[in-house]
Amino acid sequence: MFLFAACGDDDDGGNPSGTPTSPTARPTAPTGDAGPGVTDREIRLGMTNDMAGVGMTPYAAISLAVQAYFSYVNGEEGGVCGRDLTLDVQDDEYSPELALELTRIMTTRSPVLAMIGGLNTQAHLPVAAYLNDLDADGDRSDGVPDLFLSTGWSRWGDVTTFPWTTSFIPDFASDARAIARYINDEMPDAQIGLLYSDDEFGQDYRSGLTESFNEERMLVQSYPADDADVSDEVGALTAFGAEVMVIAAPPEITAQAIEVARAAEGDDPDFVLSYINQPSNLASDLGGGATAEQIIEGFRLADGVVLTSYLLSAVEDENDPAVVEHVRIMETYEGPDPSSLSIYGQTLAETVIETLTRACPDLTRDNVLAAAESLEDFEPTLLLPGITVSLSETDHRAIQTMQFWRINGDGTLEKLGNPIDGS
Repeated sequence: MFLFAACGDDDDGGNPSGTPTSPTARPTAPTGDAGPGVTDREIRLGMTNDMAGVGMTPYAAISLAVQAYFSYVNGEEGGVCGRDLTLDVQDDEYSPELALELTRIMTTRSPVLAMIGGLNTQAHLPVAAYLNDLDADGDRSDGVPDLFLSTGWSRWGDVTTFPWTTSFIPDFASDARAIARYINDEMPDAQIGLLYSDDEFGQDYRSGLTESFNEERMLVQSYPADDADVSDEVGALTAFGAEVMVIAAPPEITAQAIEVARAAEGDDPDFVLSYINQPSNLASDLGGGATAEQIIEGFRLADGVVLTSYLLSAVEDENDPAVVEHVRIMETYEGPDPSSLSIYGQTLAETVIETLTRACPDLTRDNVLAAAESLEDFEPTLLLPGITVSLSETDHRAIQTMQFWRINGDGTLEKLGNPIDGS
């Protein structure tokens, strides 16, 4: 469960031409040590994803965007380390069993140097266990880089359990801590209610918020992740007198919670949402559909809602030079239609390329992991200003800073101060 959409201000990063510069250094000659998946001409990486949509997800666009960006780097930037990049994407149908089987094939029979962008916490758990200990003998020194996951579970940052795994999207606990700091800054005396799904996603928000708020100030209500009705839980929060309601739930549940809370007697609470809630999706759910009229009504109902984000938007930032270049790359190299998912895919690809560039000339699995851990304040072109990618040997959570926005009833977004660090 995750979301990539965000919105931001136009910013050319100080580049006088107004055209985003590539984060990739010029390639070197293909020398040095080479690990699996590396030849004099090619670097092969692997990824599994729900490519045909059997798992009812739209996430194939991420892999297609990564492939398009790799094609751009091969065609216009000379590749990386003097080699072309290839992403081998296999369709896992959003199934843990199939994801593991395909990963085994890609790391043994047709080996790749590293796996990137793994999706879905539950689907990736067995994959991560395998990649961090290939022969299950307890010795984790022979793993495969499991880089830049597209799942926000905070436990991926546990370098003892997952030494070869790094996350990419903001982990949910960091988002929760950023939300807590925002509330303490803006509404220091407010009573708080938390509605969260009772799974890894929601439990991260509970742990991140309970670090800051005691039981007298905050009431927490969980709901089963497969439940479609949260009326009772929202009723308990309104009865508690929650002046701020934090909702860690997907858009359809979030919309229901907002409707129930606003229909209750008493003061209308402020709402602060997990970043998995894209404004347009939330508006669609609040408005009852995807027609223009329903979206307009949905934004009217979402007026005043606060949410977090970390990426530029293909819609709100369409004139930003980085987004203009993104659209050109996707169109030129047969990528997906520009969207929050394609923006995310290119951001992931840029970070992979920066990692490989730092690993040159020794493209071994050990050196690639060390290169990822060396990233500090790296700025992919499509991240919001003030948000960077940083990792270390002891911290494998790539993005821990969030930008806050308020949704206006006319569908515009209002930037709220500077990004807040949730680490």
